[in-house]
Amino acid sequence: MKTIFRFLSLAIALTALGASAVFAQDACADVDGQTALYTKVTDNYRGKTVAEKQAAIDAGKQFLEKYGACEALKDQIDFVKPQIPRLEGLVKTQTYGEKMGPIFKRFDDGVKSQKYDDVYAAGKEVLAVEPDSLNQLVPMGVIGLYQSYTKNYKYNDDTIRYAQQALALLKSGKELPKKNDKGIPVAGVYGLTFTREDAISEMTYAIGYINFYAKNDKKTALPYYYEVSQLPGKNKNEPRVYATIGGYYLESAGTLGKEIADLITKQKAAKTDEEKIQLDTEIKAKIGMFNGYAERSLDAFSRAYSVAKSDTPENKTYRDGIYKQLQDIYKSRFDKLDGLDAYVSSTVTKPLPNPTSEVTPITDPEPAKTTGAATPVSVTPTADAAKPAMTTTAASAKPVAAAKKAAAPKRK
Repeated sequence: MKTIFRFLSLAIALTALGASAVFAQDACADVDGQTALYTKVTDNYRGKTVAEKQAAIDAGKQFLEKYGACEALKDQIDFVKPQIPRLEGLVKTQTYGEKMGPIFKRFDDGVKSQKYDDVYAAGKEVLAVEPDSLNQLVPMGVIGLYQSYTKNYKYNDDTIRYAQQALALLKSGKELPKKNDKGIPVAGVYGLTFTREDAISEMTYAIGYINFYAKNDKKTALPYYYEVSQLPGKNKNEPRVYATIGGYYLESAGTLGKEIADLITKQKAAKTDEEKIQLDTEIKAKIGMFNGYAERSLDAFSRAYSVAKSDTPENKTYRDGIYKQLQDIYKSRFDKLDGLDAYVSSTVTKPLPNPTSEVTPITDPEPAKTTGAATPVSVTPTADAAKPAMTTTAASAKPVAAAKKAAAPKRK
């Protein structure tokens, strides 16, 4: 019985092999089928349309599947085999181009004509397919900054979102998509094209500016302004970066100045010496903080002045305004102007304090006491909290001029 099954199995196997051989032999003899498929390949493999290329791919695959084992067709097989992956690559590229070409054109035309609704609409379509496309992310990460200069805040949220996406890619070292006419890698299109350093600087500045001036969210903005000051790129020597930080300190000092003035008024109305002494302690503590903010402001405006240019009448006017600001703050803080230039020169050689760090109070030495009780210190109040008087003097001292607010932050 075992012998019978053994021979039966062998017979079945041989029958199958024979059938296979006959099939292969029949396929290789199918001249009409071979000719039809091969002709379809050669007629279409140079075609310009996707449909023509796809027809060549489909026919080529069938040709290889049916006749790939036929030795007599070696030359035809060697021709067809490399055509399939080549054509598949062309089809993929052409299909993408036909679909995305009009979208890229709308984006580019929008940038050129400043039709920013088109830019963001087309850019979002591109990013749905290519989420890491820096040529779209970078322009969309700065447009809101420039529009904010004209009080158009429509694109602010989009600008912040896309700037953050682009910054993550740029800082990770993602390769830039093209080179400019000097052979330097860049990202963006037309007038919104930047090198890596400048793109990082500009979008970091954009996030800071929009938060500070458009959204009035100064605490969120300050880390970005500080980061810009520490980064290479186009905004490292932008005076408005430092003037904005200085203005923030002035505003904080103004708030303290008003609180001090209110405490002094309260102290004058106090009925007991004990209450007056308690209020005097509060006043001195706030004066220390007030001085700390004043000197932080001097630090920032010193840097703004040191990098500001005077190469055009407009720039000279801005630089002169910064210097006048420094004079006002310095005189208010130290009750003199002597030594201002040396103070500025010395300040800019030191690291810029991080504006998110705590401000250290600065307490001036107590004046020499004369006979009688000490006179409580006071701060001259002002009507505008953003323009504080900076000097802390005896109650009988004359008021000093209030420091002026920083110049407008718009860049040219």
